[in-house]
Amino acid sequence: MTHNRDPDVVCFKHCGRKIFVFAVPSYCPVCGLPLTQSNEVLPFTLPYPFINATQSPCSVILCSSRGDFLSNFRNSVNLHIALTDSIGSIVEFDSPGLLWTPAREVDKAQWGQCLLVMQVPEAWFSEWDRMLRMVIDEEGWKRRQYDEELLNCYSFVLDFLRYLKYEDFSLFVNDRQKFSTKFIVPKSTYAAKYITIFRRVKESGCWADEMNSECS
Repeated sequence: MTHNRDPDVVCFKHCGRKIFVFAVPSYCPVCGLPLTQSNEVLPFTLPYPFINATQSPCSVILCSSRGDFLSNFRNSVNLHIALTDSIGSIVEFDSPGLLWTPAREVDKAQWGQCLLVMQVPEAWFSEWDRMLRMVIDEEGWKRRQYDEELLNCYSFVLDFLRYLKYEDFSLFVNDRQKFSTKFIVPKSTYAAKYITIFRRVKESGCWADEMNSECS
């Protein structure tokens, strides 16, 4: 666990249930019997789905437009997509227009808990930075006005990825729906499950589920 991060969610199986906790107890919180190595599944930590944007260079990132995911996210809250450069600065297109925030000035409350949608390998970092500046300067994004439906954060990110021409992304960047299905839906689906489990454990100290597929 990293400094100041939310507690990890631990899963183990006992008395026919998958049980989620922040710390493994000595006794099963459901049946009251002591936990032994005869557990059907030994305790393990669920993969934490979120990253600090400034520590994920040359990436496409997704954040909640209101607060952070674990505390504030609801299905009705819009998601905001953005880019990072090779030193962790945030580049985004939002209602004020184009914003480029140096890593040292990034609001950690907003960008400290993001989903990593995709990231290029280090060998592509210099090309990523070059194309990012080209798209901003030569394609006129500094002068464009935000429109929630027609010209928004997705428009900017997909336009950049089209110019980048990185082969793993290029088949999907001409269609927002295909892009979302391929890269965003798998990450956001797991994150939604994690958020549900986290909140239930936080509220009650543990949560037991006979069917949850995240602990099998």
